[in-house]
Amino acid sequence: MTTVTAPTSDTATDLAKSIAALPPLPATAQEILTCFGDEFIDAKKVASVVEGDAGICARLLGLANSAYFGVAEPISDMEQAVSRVLGVDTVRLLVLSMALQRSFDSSKCPAFDAERFWLVSMATAECCKKIAAVDETFEDAERDLAYSAGLCHNLGLMALTHIEADRSCEVLKLNDEQVEPGSLTRWFKGEFSTDHKIMTAELARLWSLPASMIDAYHFRAYPDTPSANRLGLVVDAAVTAVQNIGLPEERQQSLQASAEALGISEAELQSMASISERQKERVKSLAGRSTN
Repeated sequence: MTTVTAPTSDTATDLAKSIAALPPLPATAQEILTCFGDEFIDAKKVASVVEGDAGICARLLGLANSAYFGVAEPISDMEQAVSRVLGVDTVRLLVLSMALQRSFDSSKCPAFDAERFWLVSMATAECCKKIAAVDETFEDAERDLAYSAGLCHNLGLMALTHIEADRSCEVLKLNDEQVEPGSLTRWFKGEFSTDHKIMTAELARLWSLPASMIDAYHFRAYPDTPSANRLGLVVDAAVTAVQNIGLPEERQQSLQASAEALGISEAELQSMASISERQKERVKSLAGRSTN
């Protein structure tokens, strides 16, 4: 059985210093995440932000014109790429993944599966958006952030694989061998005296993401926090529902508490985590293309 090393007393402090030393989230990614929660937003506005980063803009235009999308006529500008080919959610996913390559290098952690990471992130984002759409207690500003909050819910994992590649690799291998509800959190805390959820909350704060997202990640990182953070409840419910996909019923985590807190049925909540095969194939393909 694989084991992880005992943590040193300074591990969590050292990681906090390392994460504080990371470069800031590129402005393009931050603006895409924080301002474009509305899936029906005007493509011109999205394009104007993406065009502020020449490198990302060029890669997205190249992708829109690739054989994968099979457009009949060449796409000549970003607005066309967003409105005719990619769509807002795909642009948001790609901008974030491309931007994070400038901050994180997970290539030295072979146990980190980038394709699976982005597939889970996208499925969680979609689930968050569906929950928020039927939740009448949400204000419009928070509802618009639901997709981005789900998409970014696990950035701390990517940060750990960048900062401590070898030790994170051992944790991920151990989790693959002995996966069970909450196991990844326990393995990381045993190794680092912190975990991926705490690191996500810290990243969100350092990168000045919207206060609602920061609060949601803090709620997930510290579940004993005496506050009912609505967006945090939504993200937590979506994460659990997505993790249940494909598991036999006896191994699925209960959604009862989350469903009751959100005022929907367990069955409805679980159904919101489902994504189409077409969506899965698109994310699998885009995950590879965005890292090349």
